[in-house]
Amino acid sequence: MKFDEIFVEYKDEMTTLSICKAADMDVLRPVLRLYKETDMRFHLVDDRPRLEEMLRTFDEGLVEDGRVTIHHSASDEEAAAIAVGLTAEGKADILMKGLISTSTILKEVLNKSHGLISGGLLSHTALFDLPNYHKAILLSDAAMNIAPDREQKMTIIQNTAECARKLGMARPKIALLSAVEKVNSKIPSTTDAEAIVKAGRESEPEILIDGPLQYDLAISKKAAEHKNMASEVAGDADILIVHNIDAGNVLYKSLVYSAGARVASVITGASVPIVLTSRADSAEDKYNSIRLAMKVL
Repeated sequence: MKFDEIFVEYKDEMTTLSICKAADMDVLRPVLRLYKETDMRFHLVDDRPRLEEMLRTFDEGLVEDGRVTIHHSASDEEAAAIAVGLTAEGKADILMKGLISTSTILKEVLNKSHGLISGGLLSHTALFDLPNYHKAILLSDAAMNIAPDREQKMTIIQNTAECARKLGMARPKIALLSAVEKVNSKIPSTTDAEAIVKAGRESEPEILIDGPLQYDLAISKKAAEHKNMASEVAGDADILIVHNIDAGNVLYKSLVYSAGARVASVITGASVPIVLTSRADSAEDKYNSIRLAMKVL
C-alpha cells in the first residue's frame, strides 16, 4: 500500500489531540490544517497570552472556538503534567509533543500515577514514503530504545507489527537489518537476528520475519535475486528493524535528508499514541505524524 493510500480514510470524528507546549508556529501550522480538514478537537497547553496571540494570527475566531481549548501553564513541567493528565483522564485520544524537551514530556508519560504505561516498552515507529520503493515501509526503533536486548527487540517488533496491521498490512513482512546476511558471532546484530527469527516464526504466526538481512536485500528484489536470496521478506519488506539507535537514527535521517523521503512517526506501547516529532521535522512531517497517530488509535 502506498503512503498516501494509507491516509485516504482515518478516524477523526470526536478524536481529541492534547498538545504539550503548543505555542510554536511549526506546531500550530499542521494542527490548524487538521482543524480545517477534520472534526478533531484540540487541547492546547502553554502560556495562554502567547498562545492566544499566535492563534489570532491564523484566525481570530479560534480563541473562542468550541473545538479548541486552551490550558495555561507557567513552566514546561506544568505543561507536561496538564497535557499528559488530559490524556490519562480520557479527555484526549492522542498526546503530542510541542516545543518541549523529549525527556520532560516522557518523564510525565512514565509517571505511574497516570497509568499510560502498563509495564510494556515504548518504541518509536516511523512510516516512510521512499521515492524508489513500491510501497510504504515502517522503521523501528530510530529514537527511543538505545541498545535493545533480544526480549526488547521482540516487543519492538510486536509494537510495530500491531501498528502495521492497523495500517492495513494484514501479515507484515519484517526484515531484521544487519551489515551482512550471514550469522557471524562477531556481529551481534546477526546473532540477535538469528535468535529472534527462530522465536518469531514459532510464536508469531501472524508475521513473516527474516534476518539478518542487509538493507539492499530487504528492499530490492533485484539485489535479492542477484544474491540468490530465497526469502518471502527480501525485496518486499513492510517493516525494517534495526539493531540499535545509532543504526536507526542514521538510516532515518539519511532517508529524509538524502533520499527525500516523506515520513510520519509515532510512539507506540502506551495506552494512547504519542506524536513525538523533533524541531527539525517539517510541518508536513508533523501533519502526517498526527494522521498516523489517528490511524493507529
